[in-house]
Order: sequence, then structure tokens, then C-alpha cells
Amino acid sequence: MTKAEIRQHCLEARRAMSSQQVAAKSSVIIDQLKTLPAFARASAFLCYVSSKDNEVDTHGLIACLLKKRQAVLVPITEPGGRLEWSRLWALDELAPGRFGILEPAAAHRRIMQAPPNAVAVVPGIAFTPECDRVGYGGGYFDRFLATFGGPVIGLAFDLQIVSRAERASHDVPTDFVITESFIYRRAAP
Repeated sequence: MTKAEIRQHCLEARRAMSSQQVAAKSSVIIDQLKTLPAFARASAFLCYVSSKDNEVDTHGLIACLLKKRQAVLVPITEPGGRLEWSRLWALDELAPGRFGILEPAAAHRRIMQAPPNAVAVVPGIAFTPECDRVGYGGGYFDRFLATFGGPVIGLAFDLQIVSRAERASHDVPTDFVITESFIYRRAAP
């Protein structure tokens, strides 16, 4: 399948999930995420905010991290395909931004560079067992991940795992992909 076909297939399958299925499976995925040593060692968390198309729900994770006074940075999509990261203090600081994605409202933006020892928790439409990632196609996360030095963890439902996906030179794989039934790890290069 082409990337476009993978996107269409996986988005249709994800959108067909009930809110109860999304909640139950997301809870299992987040519990598995918390078992990763890379996650436990992190000094800060760069985390997408689930906003659309039945993404793995990250709101509970973000709320838990904030309650523990952990540093949480969430992405802001900027013109030119750039991501900036803003320190979040509370979920109620979020409002729909570009593409309908929740981001900090203008009054709550605290732009920061990724701190040392940060971990990035990223979305995707599809992933392979080798941790290749298929995003929405804008390249925002790939551009950021190309310069990010920390562990990268993709969150997905089992139905988003595909046997293979075209990989362009600019595509950046994740180090882990966590689903409700498995943790995939990228082989060392």
C-alpha cells in the first residue's frame, strides 16, 4: 500500500472505534508507556495532545504528569512546517489551533527548547513493527525529530500497525511503538 492508502485505511479504522474502545485501549497503552525505563528516567515530556480522529488519548497522561509537577511541553504547529514546544501548566490552557489540534492558547504559550533527558511521545496514523512512522503528511514531527536527541515513543492502537510502509529519506522512525497488546522496539542501527 502507498502512504496515502495506509493513511486512509488506518484513519477509517480508527474513526470507526467507539469512544469506550478508545478510552479502554488508551488506558492500557498509557499503563504500558509508564513501564518503559526511558519514560521513567525522563526529566521532561514532549507530548502530543490527542485532539482528533480517535488518537490514543493523552489527556490522562498529561494530567498525571502535571499533578506530579513533571515538565510537560506540548507542540504548537507554526507556519513553514515547524513545531515549537510550549510548557504546559494545566489542561485548561489548551484551545483548538491549526488543523483543529489542541495547543496552548496565545496567553498561555511558554516556548522552550527540549530540555536534556527529555522523551518525546508522538502520534502517528500508522507504524510498522520496525517503528517506522506514517504521520498526517505535513512533516512537522519529522522535521523536529531529525534534530531531537532523546527517546521517541509512538502511541498507537493495534489496528494502526502495518507490515510495511514506504520510507522517504526525511522520515524519522520512533524508538518504540506502544499498542494495547505490544511494545515494539527499533533494532539498533
